[in-house]
Amino acid sequence: MTYFIDQSGKIEDTAKDTVLAAVNENDTAVILSAKDKRRLQENFRILGKPQLFVDAVFAAVLHFLVKKLTRQGRICVDIEYPGHTKIIEKIVNQLADKDVGLEWVLVGKSSRAHDVAYKVFKKKLKMGKKLTAVEIWNQANKIAGGRLNTGLSPANRRSAPAANQTIAELRKKSRRKRSSFDGRELPLDRKVLSHE
Repeated sequence: MTYFIDQSGKIEDTAKDTVLAAVNENDTAVILSAKDKRRLQENFRILGKPQLFVDAVFAAVLHFLVKKLTRQGRICVDIEYPGHTKIIEKIVNQLADKDVGLEWVLVGKSSRAHDVAYKVFKKKLKMGKKLTAVEIWNQANKIAGGRLNTGLSPANRRSAPAANQTIAELRKKSRRKRSSFDGRELPLDRKVLSHE
């Protein structure tokens, strides 16, 4: 029995949901919302580990999908991140506490796996489990051996020593104009009077 797995919506594209679908006799999918991806990305940035974000989150989502598969057999995963397949496979095996036996293949756009993933992504097909940021973060913490010391609760969002402000608060400062004559910041709704 062979399962084919395809992704629709990249992990690093935090404006869109991500769907991983597995097809065989029974189709199944897992969904990670854009909002949860942004929360996870912010936590990885706060910890100073933004390079782990894509691999760890993709591996955790893939692990949840593999757990949902009813029968054991070959698991063929589309190569979404070339050069990262060994790392992702190692993480999935570590999360499952066994060798899952992933095979990396090119699943084309004409395959049924791509079709199911795309339809769930576009909300034309209602199926699959919605994953939360907390579930993924717990798996990422397991990957790191418990060394990811902040949680996703609002109380912990500012407890990391790397930054006192969230990414959203840092962006707000960049939306202000600087006055040309004294260097002070002025809000956008104020007008700077020029000498005529």
